[in-house]
Amino acid sequence: MYDLLIRSAFVSLLLFPASLLAQLPPNQPEQDCIFAIPLCQDTYFQSNAYSGAGENPDEINGENSCMKIGERNSVWYRFTVQTTGSLCFTITPVDPLDDYDWALFNLTNAGCASIYDDPSREVSCNWTYNNGCGGLTGANGSSNCPDQNEPCLNVVAGETYVLNVSNFTSSNSGYTLDFSQSLADLYDDISPNVRSMSSFCHGVTVEFDEPILCHTVDSLDFTFTGPDGPYHISDILSANCSEDGSGYSYTFDLVVSPPISQAGNYQVALVGAVTDFCGNVANLHSQSVFMPQPPVAAMNTPAPQCQEINQFGFAYTGPSSVVSYQWEFGDGGRSTHPTPVYQYEDFGRFDVSLVIRDNNGCRDTAVTQVEVLPAPVAAFHVPPTICQGEALTFSNLSYFPGNASLSSQQWFFSDGLPSTEINPSHVFTYEDSQWVLLEVFNNFGCRDTFSQHILVYPQPNVEFLVEDNVCMGDTANLVYQGTIRSDIANDQIVDWYWNMGDSTILGAILEPAHIYDTAGIYPVTLSIVSDKGCVDSLVQDQIIHRPPPPIVSDPRVCFGDKVFLEAATPIEGGRTYWYHNRQDSEHFFRGIVHEVNPVVEWDTFYTEIISPRGCVSERVAVVQSYHEVGEGTITFTDSVVDFPQPIVGFRVEGTIIGAEYNWDLGETTSIHEAPVHEYSHPGRYRIAVNIMDIYGCLYDLERVLHIRNVPQVQVPSAFSPNGDGFNDEFYIGHQMLRDFSFRVFNRFGEEIFVAESPEFRWDGTGKKGEAIRQGVYMYHLQAIDYIGNTIRREGAISLIR
Repeated sequence: MYDLLIRSAFVSLLLFPASLLAQLPPNQPEQDCIFAIPLCQDTYFQSNAYSGAGENPDEINGENSCMKIGERNSVWYRFTVQTTGSLCFTITPVDPLDDYDWALFNLTNAGCASIYDDPSREVSCNWTYNNGCGGLTGANGSSNCPDQNEPCLNVVAGETYVLNVSNFTSSNSGYTLDFSQSLADLYDDISPNVRSMSSFCHGVTVEFDEPILCHTVDSLDFTFTGPDGPYHISDILSANCSEDGSGYSYTFDLVVSPPISQAGNYQVALVGAVTDFCGNVANLHSQSVFMPQPPVAAMNTPAPQCQEINQFGFAYTGPSSVVSYQWEFGDGGRSTHPTPVYQYEDFGRFDVSLVIRDNNGCRDTAVTQVEVLPAPVAAFHVPPTICQGEALTFSNLSYFPGNASLSSQQWFFSDGLPSTEINPSHVFTYEDSQWVLLEVFNNFGCRDTFSQHILVYPQPNVEFLVEDNVCMGDTANLVYQGTIRSDIANDQIVDWYWNMGDSTILGAILEPAHIYDTAGIYPVTLSIVSDKGCVDSLVQDQIIHRPPPPIVSDPRVCFGDKVFLEAATPIEGGRTYWYHNRQDSEHFFRGIVHEVNPVVEWDTFYTEIISPRGCVSERVAVVQSYHEVGEGTITFTDSVVDFPQPIVGFRVEGTIIGAEYNWDLGETTSIHEAPVHEYSHPGRYRIAVNIMDIYGCLYDLERVLHIRNVPQVQVPSAFSPNGDGFNDEFYIGHQMLRDFSFRVFNRFGEEIFVAESPEFRWDGTGKKGEAIRQGVYMYHLQAIDYIGNTIRREGAISLIR
């Protein structure tokens, strides 16, 4: 650990800024041993360093290797020795201050996983920090910087090696990897051969005598011919190949499409270019392969069955010789029986699959679907008390799971005829115990029933009389004519109550007396209740007389206008009386129309009708009123307007809700609510408006508007074109000028600047682009304004540097 700390401190002094070169993104495939770069040439140049240590960063065990901390920003290389001899290589960093380390492993007859656990796999390694020689390191026997270099190795034909190169300094620069000093041939130049071809259940397995790059193999590289063709290779599978085509493999499974239907000899041929690590194209090959008879799965499809009685029988119906069956019924149930019988607990559609296996171990699958029809659930509600002679409506509460619906239903009653209504009404004419049964069918023909026993109680009886010719305010007397308490088949009357029809409820009173506050027809109800809860009720109309109130009219007028208040009688022969207060006993006026002139305050009067029989109606209010007086002020878009383009908008602000407007704008008139006018001359104008509001009331408003004539040109007296961003340019303020001319002269009368447009900007340079020196200069301005007047201005300008 002490050596590691010393090395880290030393290397940190040598690092260059990370921005000099770019690192490769982390987790490149070749950063893992299994995807090592094949060695197919003497020299490799890597301009950019690797970042990270791949998807498997712990392939090197620091306890078994000279690389004490394992991989660091690493990459792997792989090669198989072709001829016996010496192995030499040199790693030369692009940046001579970079520190690269390496470890060489012998993986002959072993895999990448053995590197971590087997110390004998490491045959050479160097983890010395860069202390000179331009960072050069490797197995090259160099006497320069000997701590950074190891001896060449003797290698034997057929041995397989992997080399890990790690960037300890984590810099961005790459390196050159050179094997040219080796006397052994390290990379392959021999074409691969097909070692064997054999059948499997869905096609042919092809085996090569050396690893083939996965990305060079596709379905067009092989042909498959034989009986009942044509065939093609629909897919190629290999456990060692990744989905993106990376990796290598000795064996590839060719999936044949369409699947073969009979046993026989078939011809398989390699016709395309598949290559090994070094790009050597495999030799073309053709071979006859015997394909056994494939199994064919088939099964029956039972018809739909109702949920409550379902028993589905299944059987294999195919031609193959079967040694095993595997049934899956779609709800988690399974069976290995040749002809299983299965019952589903739930309804729905279930996918049933059968997998058969023949004596060659090949499998096939058949799939069908069965439907379990949902059963209905019959149900209805019975109230706790059922009384004789009372019409009782039964609520069908049946429900239908799934996508089923009600098809039909039938009710059976023990004391009467059946019914096919959904919610039938039934009257039990006999007391005592009865029963009800409901049978329902859904649209699939599935059935369910539900029944209940009920007890029917006897019904009590009630009678009473109402009083005739009762006026509002008089007492209405009701007379009960029934029996308050009596035996009704051992049932007792336990309660009775009156509903007087005006929300008044009275208890057990034989002959109640009641005063009604309002005329009308009141349905009086007397209800009696037995101790079993059976109720009998009788409704009689109690009529209470009163003439209707007068029909009043109280129009609202403008302030100070005359108003006519009206109270018409709605009955023939009725008389109208007027009162100052609701409680007054003496009227102040008799008649239908009461005239008030003028109306300057609000007041309320009261009126009533007396019928020819002397009955008095309700006394109602009649209001003399006027519309609320609004307030308003004329407003302008600008209180003071300057030439040119003196455009002014007018409107009335306040509480007046105008319906019609008549404006006098001084130069013109308008009937718009908010007119706009452009004035032709400066001056003071009297603005007036006459308004009729939504009630027809009139208002007059006025105000004075000032149109002001202002100067047309503003010329600054100084500017400072020194580039500080403040007052660097000279320009004028103006309004609608034409035929414009602006000239600047020095003290000798020489013209140094000319502008023909009022939009000019002068940056302090002369006619030839030279900078004018600081000083005072004279100007002459001439133009024509918007009304045709000639404007002339002369003065001095201070130019300050």
